[in-house]
Amino acid sequence: FRGVGRNECVDILLKNYIGNSSESFKEEIATKKNNVYKEYLTEITPESVSNDVKQTLKELKKLGYKLAIGSSSKNTPLILERIGYDKFFDAISDGNQIKNSKPHPEVFLLAAKKLGKKPEECLVVGDAESDILAANSAGMLSASIGYASTVNLGDYKLNTLLDLLNVLKSI
Repeated sequence: FRGVGRNECVDILLKNYIGNSSESFKEEIATKKNNVYKEYLTEITPESVSNDVKQTLKELKKLGYKLAIGSSSKNTPLILERIGYDKFFDAISDGNQIKNSKPHPEVFLLAAKKLGKKPEECLVVGDAESDILAANSAGMLSASIGYASTVNLGDYKLNTLLDLLNVLKSI
């Protein structure tokens, strides 16, 4: 369910395992899922962020890159606050501001707009297939990491986030 919004996640789950369900049942399940997820989020801290992520983001800022978060999650502000990165990014585009979840490109197009950049000036790093599909659909370059790198859709494949620094040198 990486990269898809809460309601889309529930729709996929119910469609594949139960069949069609009422909207009220879907909303009940989505709320329960989100409550479990929010409970999990209370356990994350700045130490939850891996060293390669911290190092890469600091280096990108030092090099003058503008950074944005493009997430379908409505919990993005909470997550960023919990890990201490809420003031780190130049723009945040999340599920609270969009109507369409990925793979629709809306979240990334909004992030680019907030940064004052054209889509073709942006590079999206994504760990979900829906991230890469959305980036490609938006006309942005894409770098896949984690699960997304197994589907071979990105313009670049990253083994770790630190690899992004080498990719940017080559562009």
